[in-house]
Order: sequence, then C-alpha cells, then structure tokens
Amino acid sequence: MTHKCQGTLLGVLILIFLLAAFASATDVKVDCTGTDPNAFHSINDALNTLDMVGPHTVTINGNCHENVGFGQRNWITFQAVPGRYATITNAANPALITFIVSSSHDIVFDHIIFEGGSAGVYVSSNSGPIHFLNCTIQDSLGDGLDIDMQSSVHFENTSIKNNAFNGISISNQSQLLLGTYPTQRIRISGNGGDGLAIDGSNVQLNYGILTVDSNKGAGISMAGGRLQFYGSGTAVPALIQNNNNGITLNTGASATLWGGFRIHNNGGYGIAINNSSSLTAWEVDDANGNKYVTAIDGHSTAGIGLSASSSAELIGAHSIFNNGSASADPGARGGISMAGSSLTIGWNTAIRNNIGPGLRLGAKSDVIMFDMTISGNSEEAVRETNLSSGGYYNPLTFYGNGGKSLYCDKFSVAYGDVGSIANTDCANVTTAAERRPDIHIPKLPQQ
Repeated sequence: MTHKCQGTLLGVLILIFLLAAFASATDVKVDCTGTDPNAFHSINDALNTLDMVGPHTVTINGNCHENVGFGQRNWITFQAVPGRYATITNAANPALITFIVSSSHDIVFDHIIFEGGSAGVYVSSNSGPIHFLNCTIQDSLGDGLDIDMQSSVHFENTSIKNNAFNGISISNQSQLLLGTYPTQRIRISGNGGDGLAIDGSNVQLNYGILTVDSNKGAGISMAGGRLQFYGSGTAVPALIQNNNNGITLNTGASATLWGGFRIHNNGGYGIAINNSSSLTAWEVDDANGNKYVTAIDGHSTAGIGLSASSSAELIGAHSIFNNGSASADPGARGGISMAGSSLTIGWNTAIRNNIGPGLRLGAKSDVIMFDMTISGNSEEAVRETNLSSGGYYNPLTFYGNGGKSLYCDKFSVAYGDVGSIANTDCANVTTAAERRPDIHIPKLPQQ
C-alpha cells in the first residue's frame, strides 16, 4: 500500500509540474507602430509580463526604437509578423548595445533586423543555443555580433553587414554554427574590421552558401580556436573575397576547409598561417562525381603564406593561381611562400601563373609533394633556400615557369624522384630511402 501511495503521489506531482509548465506558455504582440491598442508598444514592456521560463512567443510589428537586455530567460521566440521583417534599433544616446542576451537558453530570433548600437547584439555568460533565422545585424558603431563566455549561437539565412568594427567577434570557448541546410545563405560583408574574428573558440560551417566579402580587415581572423568549414558545390562555392586578407590564422589556430571555396582578391594573402597554426584543405566528391575544391587567386603577395612553425596540408585538385605582383616583396611573392614551416601537397593540386615562384621555401621549411602540376609561374617552379628540404614524388609536371623547375641553394636538400625532374639546379640531392606519403581522403555524407 505504501508503494502504491508513493506512486500515486509521484504521478500527481508530475502532473502538477506539467500543468505549471503549460500554464507558463504565453504569446504576446508588440506593435511598435503604436496603432494596435491591444498590443504592447515596446519589447521591454512585453518581456516584463512574461515568466522567466517559456515557451513564449513575442510577435513584433514595425521598428522598435529601444535597447533590450535580459538574463536567465529560457525558451523565447522573437518573430516578425508573418511575411514581414521587424526592426530593433538602438535608442540610447550615446549608443548602447542594441540587444543583450545573458545566461539564457533556447532563444530564437526570426526575421528580425538589429540596427545601430555600440554593438548590435551581445550574447554572453554561457547562453545558448541562440538561433538567428532570416535575420540581419547592421550599422552598429562597434561589432555587429559579440559572442562571449562559452556561449553558443546558430545562424540560418542571416547577414552581418556594415558594422563599424568586426562583423562577428567570438571568444572565450564559445561556439558558432553557420547554416544547417545546403540552400541557406550566410553573408558577412562591408564591416570596418574583420568579417569574422575568432579568439579561442570553435566555428563551423555546416552546409549552406557562405559569402565573406568587402570587410576592411581579414575576411576571417583567428587567434587560436578551431574552424571547420564545409563548402558548397562547384556551381556556387563559398566565397571569401575583396577583404584585406582572406583568412589569417595565428597563435595555434587550426582550420579545415572541406569542398568548394573561392578565396579571391583579398589584399596581400589569400590565407596567412602563422605562429604554430595549421590548415588542411580536402577535396570532396558529390554524388555525380564532381569535385568540390578550393581555388585561391588574385592576391598581391601570395596565395598562401606560412611562417613560424606553421603547417598546411592541401590534398586534392585545389588550385593556387594568379597571385603575386611586380610590386610585392621579391622574397615573399609567389603561389605559396614558406618560412620555417611545413607543407604536404598533392593529389592533382595545381600551382600556376603566379608572379614569383610557384612554391618558395625558406628558413628551414620543408615540403612533401606528389601527383601535381606547377606551371606558368614567372620564376622557379620550386625554390628552396636557407636549410630547407623537399621530397618530390611522381607524377610531377613542371612546365612553362620562368626559372628552374627546382632550385636549391647550397644549404638546402632535395630527395625522392628528383632525378626525373628536368631543368633542376640542386646540388644536394640525397638518395636516402624516403617514401611518398600515403594519404587517405575521408569521405563525407553527400549534401
């Protein structure tokens, strides 16, 4: 009998809890045009009537001139009237952050434009997941979006544009997920600093079409942290263009590019890899056998620059072309330029038509190269200097370059299938038994 009563009591308590949770669900309307007498006329007024735990839905009409901030709230959706966008515009003078989310969870913004402010949106203090669906964050006096203190944000069909500093700044072990379906578009453009600034945090592009363009700083900059980008297909690749640099990796940062990317016309470098950082670029085959690869072109100094104990793997039919310029540093310009770093490159990669060497190794750099083409560069195909070393494995195709296919200064060494390369100037060729790498390209689920 005792056990039966305990079971009945437990059932009653669960029912009371469920009824209380259900009773807390509230839908409210906010009409910032002031024309609906049955709606709230500010978001803050509406929030003050809601329990801290939802589910709640706040439907917004018009342009709300106010600064909104809350903490320790859960399960709220802020949405526009169906078929429209709602705008939340900074109202403070001097400007404050337009919208702050702190220590809160399961917050959704749908068809909302955040405008102005000292920053557009600030997400902090272990908040997340915070979802931005079909949103725009624009025209702030600082960063568009700041993500801080182990918080988590998801983007779908969202733009960050024309903010005075960085488009997005993410720091302190936070997480950002960009896109969840192949047709979604994420755009980070026209910001006064970096498009996306990552500091000790993780960012993943999970499908969708990403465009990072026309930012005055780097398209993407990293100080530590992890970047995992799955690019879109060959017809509409992810695009990083017209920024001051394309991607900059510093302080042990790690980045992986899967599939289709075009890194184009970004100032000095397409990708700059520094201070013990690393880059991996893989090709991906779609269901029809088309290869999604990375193309890097149109940079004034080099397509890729590596320095200070950094490393890169470029595996697949990627292309580094039309980089370098006559006015660039003659000791750095070219397709790929390395100083104190290492590179593994092959499986149909092409380095072509760059001003400078196709591949430059300096200051104790090393390369493993196989199954690739280096052609049409204005200087050597490969230039080794200052205690550098290279392993070269057939098939290799070097042609149409302005200098030797392989040049080594007296302090550098080459090994592998060097004897099969025509037009070389390399005295230190070792015959030691060395093997080309056995590279396995991981297979990804098809988009």
